[in-house]
Amino acid sequence: MKILESLTKIPRRIIFLTIALAVAIPLVLPIGIPVNVMPQSKKLFDAIEELDSESKPVLISCDFDPQSLPELYPMLLAISRQCFSKNVKVILMALWPQGTGMVEMGLEELSEEFTKEYGIDYAFLGYKFGVAAVLLGMGEDMKGVFPVDYYGTPLDSLPMMRSVTNYRDISLIVTLSTGDPGWRQWLLFAQSRYGARLGVGVTAVSAADVYPYVETGQVTGLLAGMKGASEYENLVQRKGYAQGVFRASQGMDAQSLGHLLIMIFIILGNIGYFYMRRKK
Repeated sequence: MKILESLTKIPRRIIFLTIALAVAIPLVLPIGIPVNVMPQSKKLFDAIEELDSESKPVLISCDFDPQSLPELYPMLLAISRQCFSKNVKVILMALWPQGTGMVEMGLEELSEEFTKEYGIDYAFLGYKFGVAAVLLGMGEDMKGVFPVDYYGTPLDSLPMMRSVTNYRDISLIVTLSTGDPGWRQWLLFAQSRYGARLGVGVTAVSAADVYPYVETGQVTGLLAGMKGASEYENLVQRKGYAQGVFRASQGMDAQSLGHLLIMIFIILGNIGYFYMRRKK
């Protein structure tokens, strides 16, 4: 039974190389491992799915920086793809100064897929310092907080913004949050104070803190980390709103295959260990 004995002596280089290939290959050639969509992700998707071109705009706040890009940036793309495909107007902003870069990168990428006109189909408010003042001010008069957009254009000159005064003129707020300021501030100042509908996308480590608010109905839907992003990408793809490369789905393929191989190596190692112990 030399094969069983060899299971305890697999060279580390073979293990490391195998896992490296398992992680790298799906990032180049997507496998398409099936994704089980969680109810929290479906709720957020359905909240936007019920909107149309005549609905009030969706507000997306990119409250994250490049460190959280692998988990939250795919959410921005997937939600924007759904909105643009349904001709739902989108307002973008950020509570983090780094978030403006994430928005610009996303808009540049989406411009290759959709022909949307700035000021009519979407608008970018940018970033402004003072979280509490900004969010409370937007609940009263959005143009008082953001008299001009990120590019210095007066909001009144943007056709889609003329009918937007405060949160009552927003169908849904979605915050993609990596920490503070983020979803807690939106929940406190926009949802609790003004009754705005709130969807949340967070990194995986923060998801447990948001679940209770989904159960109470204060949060409409939740995307939890890369898995939540891949679930949303899957829903968007099923509806035919977008095709092509989906970063979160590729990341989950690599992560799932890597974890699977680690489990296999652990099982093989234990089989060899117990055989050798029994033999002695």
